[in-house]
Amino acid sequence: MPVPNHPISALQCLVRCGLAFLLLGTTTGFVRGPEPAVRIPLDSFGFQPIAAQFLLSGSSMFTLHYADDKHLLVTFVVHRLIPRLPDEPEGDQDRVTDAVLLELPTGKVLARTTWHLHDHAQYLWNLGHGHFLLRVRDTLTTFAPLANLSSGQPFAERPFLATTDRRLAALILSPEKDLLIVETLKRMPPESKPDPNASFLGPLTSPRLTERNLVQINFYRIHPRDDGGPVDRIFAGIVQSRNTGDIPATTAGYLAVVDQGRQHWAFDFHTYGGKTNELSPFDSTCAPAPIFVSHSEFIAFGCRNSHNRQQIGGFNMRGEEMWEQGLFGDYVSPSMAFAPASGRFALSRVILRTSAVADQPISADEVSTQAVVVYQTSTGRQLLKVDCSPVQRAGQNFALSPDGMALAVIHGDAIEIHDLPPLTSKEAEALKLAQAAAPPESDLPIHFTNSPPPSSTAAAPQAAPPPPTPPTPAPAAAPAVVPSENANQPALFSQPDDPSLTPAQPKSTTPAPATQTSGDAPPEQHRAPPTLYNQPSDKPPANPKETPQ
Repeated sequence: MPVPNHPISALQCLVRCGLAFLLLGTTTGFVRGPEPAVRIPLDSFGFQPIAAQFLLSGSSMFTLHYADDKHLLVTFVVHRLIPRLPDEPEGDQDRVTDAVLLELPTGKVLARTTWHLHDHAQYLWNLGHGHFLLRVRDTLTTFAPLANLSSGQPFAERPFLATTDRRLAALILSPEKDLLIVETLKRMPPESKPDPNASFLGPLTSPRLTERNLVQINFYRIHPRDDGGPVDRIFAGIVQSRNTGDIPATTAGYLAVVDQGRQHWAFDFHTYGGKTNELSPFDSTCAPAPIFVSHSEFIAFGCRNSHNRQQIGGFNMRGEEMWEQGLFGDYVSPSMAFAPASGRFALSRVILRTSAVADQPISADEVSTQAVVVYQTSTGRQLLKVDCSPVQRAGQNFALSPDGMALAVIHGDAIEIHDLPPLTSKEAEALKLAQAAAPPESDLPIHFTNSPPPSSTAAAPQAAPPPPTPPTPAPAAAPAVVPSENANQPALFSQPDDPSLTPAQPKSTTPAPATQTSGDAPPEQHRAPPTLYNQPSDKPPANPKETPQ
Protein backbone atom coordinates (compact mmCIF):
# COMPACT_ATOMS: atom_id res chain seq x y z
CA MET A 1 0.00 0.00 0.00
CA PRO A 2 1.49 3.37 -0.96
CA VAL A 3 2.38 5.71 1.84
CA PRO A 4 0.47 9.01 1.61
CA ASN A 5 2.70 11.97 0.84
CA HIS A 6 1.58 15.22 2.48
CA PRO A 7 3.48 18.33 1.37
CA ILE A 8 4.66 20.68 4.12
CA SER A 9 5.24 24.40 4.10
CA ALA A 10 8.64 26.07 4.15
CA LEU A 11 8.00 27.30 7.71
CA GLN A 12 7.19 23.76 8.89
CA CYS A 13 10.38 22.52 7.22
CA LEU A 14 12.51 25.11 9.02
CA VAL A 15 10.92 24.26 12.37
CA ARG A 16 11.37 20.52 11.94
CA CYS A 17 14.89 20.75 10.57
CA GLY A 18 15.91 23.13 13.34
CA LEU A 19 14.50 20.78 15.98
CA ALA A 20 16.37 17.85 14.41
CA PHE A 21 19.68 19.73 14.46
CA LEU A 22 19.03 20.77 18.06
CA LEU A 23 18.43 17.15 19.12
CA LEU A 24 21.50 15.99 17.20
CA GLY A 25 23.64 18.59 18.90
CA THR A 26 22.27 17.65 22.33
CA THR A 27 22.92 13.96 21.74
CA THR A 28 26.43 14.59 20.50
CA GLY A 29 27.20 16.74 23.52
CA PHE A 30 25.96 14.03 25.89
CA VAL A 31 28.17 11.40 24.25
CA ARG A 32 31.26 13.56 24.37
CA GLY A 33 30.73 14.66 27.97
CA PRO A 34 32.21 17.75 29.63
CA GLU A 35 35.27 19.36 28.11
CA PRO A 36 38.44 18.74 30.16
CA ALA A 37 40.55 21.60 31.45
CA VAL A 38 43.78 19.82 30.38
CA ARG A 39 44.55 17.19 27.73
CA ILE A 40 47.89 15.38 27.64
CA PRO A 41 48.36 13.24 24.50
CA LEU A 42 49.31 9.67 25.36
CA ASP A 43 51.79 9.42 22.50
CA SER A 44 53.79 12.30 24.00
CA PHE A 45 55.38 9.86 26.47
CA GLY A 46 55.24 6.63 24.44
CA PHE A 47 51.95 5.05 25.51
CA GLN A 48 51.19 2.06 23.29
CA PRO A 49 47.81 0.52 22.35
CA ILE A 50 46.76 -2.55 24.33
CA ALA A 51 44.57 -5.42 23.12
CA ALA A 52 41.00 -5.34 24.41
CA GLN A 53 41.16 -9.02 25.38
CA PHE A 54 43.60 -8.19 28.18
CA LEU A 55 41.71 -5.10 29.32
CA LEU A 56 38.36 -6.91 29.54
CA SER A 57 39.77 -10.04 31.19
CA GLY A 58 40.73 -8.10 34.32
CA SER A 59 44.44 -7.69 33.57
CA SER A 60 46.04 -4.57 35.01
CA MET A 61 47.72 -3.13 31.90
CA PHE A 62 48.07 0.57 32.79
CA THR A 63 47.53 2.81 35.82
CA LEU A 64 46.93 6.48 36.57
CA HIS A 65 47.68 8.02 39.98
CA TYR A 66 48.30 11.46 41.47
CA ALA A 67 51.67 11.86 43.18
CA ASP A 68 50.37 15.19 44.48
CA ASP A 69 47.89 17.75 43.18
CA LYS A 70 50.29 18.87 40.42
CA HIS A 71 51.95 15.62 39.33
CA LEU A 72 50.73 12.35 37.81
CA LEU A 73 52.33 8.92 37.79
CA VAL A 74 51.37 6.90 34.70
CA THR A 75 52.41 3.29 34.12
CA PHE A 76 51.70 1.14 31.05
CA VAL A 77 52.77 -2.07 29.33
CA VAL A 78 55.17 -1.58 26.40
CA HIS A 79 55.98 -3.89 23.50
CA ARG A 80 59.65 -4.51 24.10
CA LEU A 81 62.05 -7.43 24.29
CA ILE A 82 61.50 -9.26 27.58
CA PRO A 83 64.71 -10.44 29.25
CA ARG A 84 64.97 -14.12 30.12
CA LEU A 85 65.61 -14.97 33.76
CA PRO A 86 67.28 -18.09 35.16
CA ASP A 87 65.00 -20.55 36.98
CA GLU A 88 61.90 -18.67 35.86
CA PRO A 89 58.75 -20.39 37.22
CA GLU A 90 56.53 -22.13 34.73
CA GLY A 91 53.37 -20.20 33.98
CA ASP A 92 54.85 -16.71 34.35
CA GLN A 93 53.19 -14.04 32.21
CA ASP A 94 56.17 -11.74 31.85
CA ARG A 95 55.78 -8.19 30.60
CA VAL A 96 57.69 -4.93 30.54
CA THR A 97 56.03 -1.88 32.07
CA ASP A 98 57.16 1.75 31.85
CA ALA A 99 56.45 4.34 34.54
CA VAL A 100 56.58 8.10 33.88
CA LEU A 101 56.19 11.04 36.24
CA LEU A 102 54.34 13.92 34.58
CA GLU A 103 54.13 17.58 35.53
CA LEU A 104 50.72 19.28 35.40
CA PRO A 105 49.37 21.01 33.44
CA THR A 106 52.21 20.88 30.89
CA GLY A 107 52.52 17.09 30.66
CA LYS A 108 56.30 17.37 30.83
CA VAL A 109 58.05 14.06 31.61
CA LEU A 110 60.14 14.55 34.77
CA ALA A 111 61.31 10.97 35.32
CA ARG A 112 61.01 7.54 33.78
CA THR A 113 61.78 3.92 34.64
CA THR A 114 61.03 0.35 33.51
CA TRP A 115 59.81 -2.64 35.52
CA HIS A 116 59.88 -6.35 34.63
CA LEU A 117 56.64 -7.88 35.93
CA HIS A 118 55.67 -11.56 35.93
CA ASP A 119 51.86 -11.68 35.90
CA HIS A 120 48.87 -9.59 34.85
CA ALA A 121 47.51 -8.84 38.32
CA GLN A 122 47.46 -5.46 40.06
CA TYR A 123 50.98 -4.27 40.75
CA LEU A 124 50.70 -0.67 42.00
CA TRP A 125 48.97 1.08 44.93
CA ASN A 126 49.04 4.76 45.91
CA LEU A 127 50.05 5.10 49.58
CA GLY A 128 49.57 8.87 49.65
CA HIS A 129 52.06 11.64 50.43
CA GLY A 130 53.83 10.84 47.15
CA HIS A 131 54.59 7.21 48.06
CA PHE A 132 53.67 4.15 46.01
CA LEU A 133 53.64 0.42 46.72
CA LEU A 134 54.99 -1.86 43.98
CA ARG A 135 54.39 -5.60 43.83
CA VAL A 136 56.70 -7.92 41.88
CA ARG A 137 55.47 -11.47 42.41
CA ASP A 138 55.13 -11.68 46.22
CA THR A 139 57.60 -8.95 47.13
CA LEU A 140 56.44 -5.43 48.02
CA THR A 141 58.63 -2.34 47.79
CA THR A 142 57.92 1.39 48.08
CA PHE A 143 59.18 4.40 46.16
CA ALA A 144 58.58 8.18 46.22
CA PRO A 145 59.42 9.59 42.75
CA LEU A 146 58.63 13.24 43.41
CA ALA A 147 60.44 13.53 46.74
CA ASN A 148 63.52 11.77 45.34
CA LEU A 149 63.53 13.58 42.01
CA SER A 150 66.48 15.79 42.93
CA SER A 151 68.57 12.79 43.99
CA GLY A 152 68.75 11.47 40.44
CA GLN A 153 67.09 8.21 41.52
CA PRO A 154 63.37 9.07 41.69
CA PHE A 155 62.26 5.43 41.40
CA ALA A 156 64.71 4.00 43.93
CA GLU A 157 62.86 1.23 45.79
CA ARG A 158 62.88 0.55 49.51
CA PRO A 159 62.10 -2.95 50.85
CA PHE A 160 58.70 -3.12 52.51
CA LEU A 161 57.38 -6.69 52.85
CA ALA A 162 58.28 -10.06 51.37
CA THR A 163 57.15 -13.66 51.69
CA THR A 164 58.50 -16.95 50.41
CA ASP A 165 56.11 -19.59 51.80
CA ARG A 166 52.83 -17.80 51.01
CA ARG A 167 51.41 -16.05 47.95
CA LEU A 168 49.53 -12.76 47.87
CA ALA A 169 45.80 -13.02 47.27
CA ALA A 170 44.65 -9.44 47.90
CA LEU A 171 45.90 -6.09 49.17
CA ILE A 172 43.37 -3.64 50.60
CA LEU A 173 44.29 -0.03 51.36
CA SER A 174 42.02 2.18 53.47
CA PRO A 175 40.73 5.45 51.92
CA GLU A 176 42.85 7.47 54.37
CA LYS A 177 45.87 5.32 53.35
CA ASP A 178 46.74 4.50 56.94
CA LEU A 179 45.70 0.84 57.10
CA LEU A 180 47.05 -1.90 54.84
CA ILE A 181 45.36 -5.32 54.82
CA VAL A 182 47.35 -8.15 53.24
CA GLU A 183 45.63 -11.46 52.44
CA THR A 184 47.62 -14.55 51.49
CA LEU A 185 47.30 -18.26 50.82
CA LYS A 186 49.81 -20.98 51.57
CA ARG A 187 52.03 -21.58 48.57
CA MET A 188 51.41 -24.87 46.77
CA PRO A 189 54.37 -27.15 45.98
CA PRO A 190 55.20 -27.01 42.24
CA GLU A 191 54.51 -30.72 41.80
CA SER A 192 51.06 -30.54 43.38
CA LYS A 193 47.92 -29.97 41.36
CA PRO A 194 46.04 -26.74 42.07
CA ASP A 195 43.53 -27.05 44.86
CA PRO A 196 40.07 -26.07 43.54
CA ASN A 197 39.09 -24.92 47.03
CA ALA A 198 41.87 -22.33 46.95
CA SER A 199 40.66 -20.88 43.66
CA PHE A 200 40.23 -17.16 43.31
CA LEU A 201 37.00 -17.67 41.36
CA GLY A 202 34.83 -17.71 44.45
CA PRO A 203 34.38 -18.76 48.09
CA LEU A 204 36.16 -21.74 49.54
CA THR A 205 33.70 -24.63 49.67
CA SER A 206 35.54 -27.42 51.47
CA PRO A 207 33.66 -28.48 54.62
CA ARG A 208 36.95 -29.26 56.36
CA LEU A 209 39.44 -26.53 55.77
CA THR A 210 43.15 -27.16 55.98
CA GLU A 211 46.07 -24.84 56.57
CA ARG A 212 46.67 -24.84 52.82
CA ASN A 213 43.39 -23.23 51.83
CA LEU A 214 42.86 -20.92 54.80
CA VAL A 215 43.37 -17.25 54.06
CA GLN A 216 45.78 -15.47 56.39
CA ILE A 217 45.06 -11.77 56.91
CA ASN A 218 47.72 -9.39 58.23
CA PHE A 219 46.97 -5.81 59.29
CA TYR A 220 49.52 -2.99 59.19
CA ARG A 221 49.12 0.61 60.28
CA ILE A 222 51.22 2.66 57.89
CA HIS A 223 52.52 6.22 57.97
CA PRO A 224 54.04 7.58 54.74
CA ARG A 225 56.41 10.51 55.24
CA ASP A 226 56.21 13.77 53.36
CA ASP A 227 60.01 13.86 52.93
CA GLY A 228 60.12 10.68 50.85
CA GLY A 229 61.74 8.63 53.61
CA PRO A 230 60.76 5.04 54.44
CA VAL A 231 57.08 4.30 54.96
CA ASP A 232 56.64 3.56 58.66
CA ARG A 233 54.59 0.45 59.33
CA ILE A 234 53.33 -1.12 62.53
CA PHE A 235 52.10 -4.68 62.58
CA ALA A 236 48.56 -4.50 64.01
CA GLY A 237 47.11 -8.01 63.99
CA ILE A 238 46.62 -11.31 62.24
CA VAL A 239 43.58 -13.53 61.71
CA GLN A 240 42.62 -16.37 59.43
CA SER A 241 39.51 -16.56 57.28
CA ARG A 242 37.73 -18.98 54.97
CA ASN A 243 37.62 -16.55 52.06
CA THR A 244 39.49 -13.66 50.54
CA GLY A 245 37.78 -10.32 49.99
CA ASP A 246 36.95 -6.90 51.31
CA ILE A 247 37.00 -5.91 54.99
CA PRO A 248 35.26 -2.62 55.94
CA ALA A 249 37.83 -1.57 58.54
CA THR A 250 39.70 1.54 59.63
CA THR A 251 42.47 2.12 62.16
CA ALA A 252 39.76 2.65 64.80
CA GLY A 253 37.42 -0.30 64.18
CA TYR A 254 35.28 -2.14 61.66
CA LEU A 255 31.69 -2.34 60.40
CA ALA A 256 29.42 -5.33 60.97
CA VAL A 257 26.16 -5.90 59.08
CA VAL A 258 23.20 -6.74 61.33
CA ASP A 259 20.28 -8.70 59.86
CA GLN A 260 17.09 -7.45 61.53
CA GLY A 261 14.85 -9.71 59.48
CA ARG A 262 12.33 -9.05 56.69
CA GLN A 263 14.96 -7.38 54.48
CA HIS A 264 15.81 -4.80 57.14
CA TRP A 265 19.50 -4.38 57.94
CA ALA A 266 21.61 -2.18 60.19
CA PHE A 267 25.28 -1.39 60.71
CA ASP A 268 27.32 -1.62 63.92
CA PHE A 269 30.74 -0.07 64.31
CA HIS A 270 32.99 -2.11 66.62
CA THR A 271 36.08 -0.43 68.00
CA TYR A 272 39.16 -2.50 68.76
CA GLY A 273 38.72 -1.46 72.38
CA GLY A 274 35.43 -3.36 72.60
CA LYS A 275 32.90 -0.53 72.20
CA THR A 276 29.95 -0.89 69.80
CA ASN A 277 28.19 2.04 68.12
CA GLU A 278 24.80 1.31 66.58
CA LEU A 279 24.43 3.07 63.24
CA SER A 280 21.68 3.63 60.68
CA PRO A 281 19.31 0.96 59.33
CA PHE A 282 19.22 0.13 55.62
CA ASP A 283 16.52 -1.70 53.64
CA SER A 284 17.77 -4.13 51.03
CA THR A 285 16.63 -7.40 49.44
CA CYS A 286 20.23 -8.69 49.65
CA ALA A 287 22.89 -8.39 52.31
CA PRO A 288 24.35 -4.86 51.97
CA ALA A 289 28.05 -4.35 51.31
CA PRO A 290 29.49 -1.37 53.25
CA ILE A 291 32.69 0.41 52.21
CA PHE A 292 34.46 3.19 54.10
CA VAL A 293 35.18 6.34 52.10
CA SER A 294 36.84 8.12 55.05
CA HIS A 295 37.29 7.65 58.79
CA SER A 296 33.86 9.15 59.40
CA GLU A 297 31.68 8.18 56.42
CA PHE A 298 30.87 5.07 54.46
CA ILE A 299 28.64 3.97 51.62
CA ALA A 300 26.70 0.74 51.24
CA PHE A 301 25.57 -1.13 48.14
CA GLY A 302 22.18 -2.83 48.37
CA CYS A 303 19.40 -4.36 46.26
CA ARG A 304 15.82 -3.43 45.45
CA ASN A 305 13.52 -6.37 44.63
CA SER A 306 16.40 -8.36 43.15
CA HIS A 307 19.90 -9.57 43.93
CA ASN A 308 21.60 -6.94 41.74
CA ARG A 309 23.35 -4.26 43.77
CA GLN A 310 21.81 -1.24 42.10
CA GLN A 311 21.14 0.83 45.20
CA ILE A 312 23.71 2.96 46.99
CA GLY A 313 23.40 4.90 50.23
CA GLY A 314 25.66 7.28 52.16
CA PHE A 315 26.09 7.00 55.96
CA ASN A 316 28.00 8.78 58.72
CA MET A 317 29.25 7.74 62.14
CA ARG A 318 26.52 9.77 63.87
CA GLY A 319 24.05 7.04 62.92
CA GLU A 320 22.46 8.88 59.99
CA GLU A 321 21.68 7.72 56.48
CA MET A 322 22.49 10.89 54.56
CA TRP A 323 21.11 9.87 51.16
CA GLU A 324 20.13 6.97 48.95
CA GLN A 325 19.88 6.65 45.17
CA GLY A 326 19.77 4.07 42.39
CA LEU A 327 22.49 2.83 40.06
CA PHE A 328 20.98 2.35 36.63
CA GLY A 329 22.06 -0.18 34.04
CA ASP A 330 23.70 -3.60 34.23
CA TYR A 331 27.34 -3.34 35.25
CA VAL A 332 30.39 -5.29 36.38
CA SER A 333 33.76 -4.51 37.96
CA PRO A 334 33.05 -1.46 40.12
CA SER A 335 36.13 0.33 41.46
CA MET A 336 36.69 3.48 43.48
CA ALA A 337 39.03 6.38 44.20
CA PHE A 338 38.88 8.53 47.33
CA ALA A 339 39.58 12.12 48.38
CA PRO A 340 38.70 12.27 52.12
CA ALA A 341 40.19 15.77 52.42
CA SER A 342 37.22 17.15 50.47
CA GLY A 343 34.66 14.48 51.39
CA ARG A 344 34.50 13.04 47.87
CA PHE A 345 34.82 9.72 46.10
CA ALA A 346 34.69 8.49 42.50
CA LEU A 347 32.87 5.32 41.46
CA SER A 348 33.66 3.55 38.19
CA ARG A 349 31.38 0.92 36.63
CA VAL A 350 31.74 -1.04 33.40
CA ILE A 351 28.26 -0.63 31.91
CA LEU A 352 26.97 -3.53 29.82
CA ARG A 353 24.43 -3.70 27.04
CA THR A 354 23.02 -6.91 28.52
CA SER A 355 23.23 -8.62 31.89
CA ALA A 356 26.29 -10.76 32.58
CA VAL A 357 27.33 -13.37 35.11
CA ALA A 358 29.67 -12.04 37.79
CA ASP A 359 33.36 -12.94 37.46
CA GLN A 360 32.89 -14.31 33.95
CA PRO A 361 34.70 -13.05 30.83
CA ILE A 362 32.99 -10.37 28.78
CA SER A 363 33.51 -9.38 25.15
CA ALA A 364 33.82 -5.94 23.62
CA ASP A 365 30.38 -6.36 22.06
CA GLU A 366 28.82 -6.63 25.52
CA VAL A 367 30.40 -3.42 26.84
CA SER A 368 28.66 -0.09 26.51
CA THR A 369 31.11 2.16 28.37
CA GLN A 370 33.11 2.62 31.56
CA ALA A 371 31.39 5.44 33.44
CA VAL A 372 33.04 7.34 36.31
CA VAL A 373 30.91 9.49 38.63
CA VAL A 374 32.33 11.78 41.34
CA TYR A 375 30.10 12.12 44.42
CA GLN A 376 30.00 14.51 47.35
CA THR A 377 29.73 12.05 50.23
CA SER A 378 27.64 14.19 52.58
CA THR A 379 24.86 14.84 50.05
CA GLY A 380 25.21 12.26 47.28
CA ARG A 381 25.45 15.12 44.80
CA GLN A 382 26.98 13.99 41.52
CA LEU A 383 29.70 16.50 40.70
CA LEU A 384 30.91 15.01 37.41
CA LYS A 385 30.23 12.10 35.09
CA VAL A 386 32.76 11.09 32.42
CA ASP A 387 33.72 7.99 30.46
CA CYS A 388 37.04 6.14 30.32
CA SER A 389 38.39 4.58 27.15
CA PRO A 390 39.75 2.10 26.51
CA VAL A 391 37.65 0.27 29.08
CA GLN A 392 39.86 -1.48 31.64
CA ARG A 393 38.00 -3.91 33.85
CA ALA A 394 40.71 -3.71 36.52
CA GLY A 395 40.14 0.03 36.93
CA GLN A 396 43.03 2.35 37.84
CA ASN A 397 42.49 4.32 34.60
CA PHE A 398 41.09 7.25 36.59
CA ALA A 399 42.24 9.10 39.72
CA LEU A 400 41.05 11.82 42.11
CA SER A 401 43.56 14.47 43.13
CA PRO A 402 44.45 14.40 46.85
CA ASP A 403 42.55 17.66 47.46
CA GLY A 404 39.51 16.34 45.56
CA MET A 405 39.46 19.28 43.18
CA ALA A 406 40.29 17.40 39.95
CA LEU A 407 39.62 14.06 38.27
CA ALA A 408 42.07 12.54 35.79
CA VAL A 409 40.90 9.89 33.31
CA ILE A 410 42.40 8.12 30.33
CA HIS A 411 40.02 8.84 27.48
CA GLY A 412 40.78 8.01 23.87
CA ASP A 413 44.25 9.20 22.94
CA ALA A 414 44.85 11.49 25.93
CA ILE A 415 44.86 11.93 29.68
CA GLU A 416 42.04 14.34 30.45
CA ILE A 417 42.00 16.48 33.61
CA HIS A 418 38.56 17.71 34.71
CA ASP A 419 38.24 20.46 37.29
CA LEU A 420 35.71 19.84 40.07
CA PRO A 421 33.68 22.58 41.77
CA PRO A 422 34.85 23.91 45.13
CA LEU A 423 32.99 22.93 48.26
CA THR A 424 29.87 24.91 48.98
CA SER A 425 29.52 26.46 52.43
CA LYS A 426 27.07 23.70 53.43
CA GLU A 427 29.40 20.98 52.15
CA ALA A 428 32.35 22.49 54.01
CA GLU A 429 30.32 22.59 57.22
CA ALA A 430 29.14 18.99 56.70
CA LEU A 431 32.76 17.91 56.18
CA LYS A 432 33.80 19.49 59.48
CA LEU A 433 30.92 17.77 61.32
CA ALA A 434 31.82 14.43 59.77
CA GLN A 435 35.49 14.74 60.66
CA ALA A 436 34.56 15.67 64.24
CA ALA A 437 32.42 12.53 64.50
CA ALA A 438 35.21 10.20 63.35
CA PRO A 439 36.08 7.54 65.94
CA PRO A 440 39.46 8.26 67.52
CA GLU A 441 42.33 6.40 65.93
CA SER A 442 43.71 3.58 68.00
CA ASP A 443 46.97 1.68 68.27
CA LEU A 444 45.22 -1.32 69.85
CA PRO A 445 45.64 -4.73 68.20
CA ILE A 446 43.13 -5.36 65.44
CA HIS A 447 40.70 -8.18 66.22
CA PHE A 448 37.02 -8.99 65.69
CA THR A 449 34.16 -9.77 68.04
CA ASN A 450 34.43 -13.51 67.46
CA SER A 451 38.14 -13.45 68.24
CA PRO A 452 39.83 -12.20 71.45
CA PRO A 453 42.44 -9.42 71.34
CA PRO A 454 46.03 -10.50 70.66
CA SER A 455 47.84 -11.51 73.82
CA SER A 456 51.61 -11.50 74.08
CA THR A 457 51.45 -13.70 77.19
CA ALA A 458 49.23 -16.43 75.75
CA ALA A 459 51.11 -19.53 74.72
CA ALA A 460 50.36 -20.72 71.22
CA PRO A 461 49.06 -24.28 70.91
CA GLN A 462 51.45 -26.88 69.59
CA ALA A 463 48.91 -28.11 67.06
CA ALA A 464 45.46 -26.73 66.44
CA PRO A 465 42.66 -29.14 65.56
CA PRO A 466 40.88 -28.81 62.22
CA PRO A 467 38.42 -25.91 62.25
CA PRO A 468 34.89 -26.96 63.18
CA THR A 469 31.88 -26.65 60.93
CA PRO A 470 30.94 -22.95 60.76
CA PRO A 471 28.31 -22.02 63.37
CA THR A 472 24.89 -20.68 62.54
CA PRO A 473 25.34 -17.12 61.19
CA ALA A 474 24.89 -14.48 63.86
CA PRO A 475 22.94 -11.24 63.40
CA ALA A 476 26.21 -9.31 63.40
CA ALA A 477 28.17 -10.46 60.38
CA ALA A 478 31.80 -9.81 61.20
CA PRO A 479 34.68 -11.15 59.11
CA ALA A 480 34.98 -14.88 59.73
CA VAL A 481 37.91 -15.79 61.96
CA VAL A 482 39.15 -19.35 62.41
CA PRO A 483 41.91 -20.83 64.59
CA SER A 484 45.40 -19.97 63.49
CA GLU A 485 47.79 -22.90 63.27
CA ASN A 486 50.70 -20.47 62.98
CA ALA A 487 49.85 -18.25 65.94
CA ASN A 488 53.37 -18.63 67.30
CA GLN A 489 54.95 -17.14 64.20
CA PRO A 490 56.00 -13.48 64.52
CA ALA A 491 54.53 -12.31 61.21
CA LEU A 492 53.43 -13.41 57.79
CA PHE A 493 56.16 -11.47 55.99
CA SER A 494 59.84 -11.13 56.52
CA GLN A 495 60.87 -7.61 57.44
CA PRO A 496 63.90 -6.88 55.25
CA ASP A 497 64.33 -3.28 56.33
CA ASP A 498 63.40 -3.69 59.99
CA PRO A 499 64.07 -7.21 61.31
CA SER A 500 63.38 -6.09 64.88
CA LEU A 501 59.62 -5.95 64.26
CA THR A 502 58.22 -8.98 66.09
CA PRO A 503 54.67 -8.12 67.15
CA ALA A 504 52.47 -10.14 69.45
CA GLN A 505 50.04 -12.51 67.78
CA PRO A 506 46.37 -13.18 68.47
CA LYS A 507 45.62 -16.12 70.71
CA SER A 508 44.30 -19.12 68.80
CA THR A 509 40.71 -19.79 69.71
CA THR A 510 37.53 -21.12 68.19
CA PRO A 511 34.82 -18.47 67.78
CA ALA A 512 31.79 -19.17 69.93
CA PRO A 513 28.56 -19.57 68.01
CA ALA A 514 26.09 -16.75 68.52
CA THR A 515 22.40 -17.20 69.17
CA GLN A 516 19.83 -15.98 66.67
CA THR A 517 17.47 -13.74 68.65
CA SER A 518 14.98 -12.30 66.18
CA GLY A 519 14.19 -11.73 62.53
CA ASP A 520 14.59 -13.96 59.53
CA ALA A 521 17.59 -16.23 59.25
CA PRO A 522 20.36 -14.03 57.84
CA PRO A 523 21.79 -15.00 54.47
CA GLU A 524 25.21 -16.57 54.43
CA GLN A 525 27.89 -13.88 54.09
CA HIS A 526 30.37 -14.49 51.28
CA ARG A 527 33.33 -12.20 50.86
CA ALA A 528 34.12 -10.75 47.47
CA PRO A 529 36.74 -12.27 45.17
CA PRO A 530 40.27 -10.87 45.55
CA THR A 531 41.91 -8.21 43.45
CA LEU A 532 44.99 -10.14 42.37
CA TYR A 533 45.87 -12.93 39.95
CA ASN A 534 43.67 -11.92 37.03
CA GLN A 535 40.34 -12.36 38.79
CA PRO A 536 38.27 -9.18 38.30
CA SER A 537 35.85 -8.45 41.10
CA ASP A 538 32.25 -7.82 40.18
CA LYS A 539 31.27 -7.20 43.77
CA PRO A 540 31.20 -3.72 45.29
CA PRO A 541 34.81 -2.50 45.32
CA ALA A 542 37.29 -1.83 47.97
CA ASN A 543 40.21 0.66 47.99
CA PRO A 544 42.75 -1.81 46.98
CA LYS A 545 42.17 -0.91 43.47
CA GLU A 546 42.65 2.68 43.70
CA THR A 547 41.70 0.21 43.74
CA PRO A 548 40.28 -0.82 46.17
CA GLN A 549 42.47 3.28 44.18
